[in-house]
Amino acid sequence: MNFIPDQPKNAENVPFFEDVTSEQGWQGQTTSKSVETLKSEITQAVSRLGGTVVSFQKGVFQIVTHSREGFRVHYHIDSSDGSVIPGRMDIAALPCKKPDLSSRSRPGAEQKHREQSLKMALYMLRDAIDGLWFLQQLSPGYAPLMPFMLADKEHTISQLWSDGASMRQLLPPGGTDFVDGEVIT
Repeated sequence: MNFIPDQPKNAENVPFFEDVTSEQGWQGQTTSKSVETLKSEITQAVSRLGGTVVSFQKGVFQIVTHSREGFRVHYHIDSSDGSVIPGRMDIAALPCKKPDLSSRSRPGAEQKHREQSLKMALYMLRDAIDGLWFLQQLSPGYAPLMPFMLADKEHTISQLWSDGASMRQLLPPGGTDFVDGEVIT
């Protein structure tokens, strides 16, 4: 099933897959891991953070002038009161350049680049989630999956924040005030 999600107003321009290098900080461009292997590694990384991946939904993000293949990673967290809190990570691969019709580009090169860009996005997501685990170890009380939790049925906390939501709008349903307290470890 394909999806075209609502786009944030402040979507940034990103480079084309063919133009990025590891010297610029991009990683995974040449990974030989399969999409399924990368999904499995992401599932394990989310699990280390206390989440359970429910599904990977493949789709297309229409951002500014480019369409970018990607995934919605659906997960949930079991809260201490026994309820399940859903979350979602939207991951868009870098766009690929269209082949120049006047040149004799290799057949299938564009499809290969799109697949490699998608694998690169999953590779970097796995690394980012691993980085969140390290930050969780170093920062007591840090909740790494919080930005991706669904504040309503459609939007993550990060999306609402990016769209200018006030803190009151980000409170849980029924919540009217912040509770101030101390963390004792």
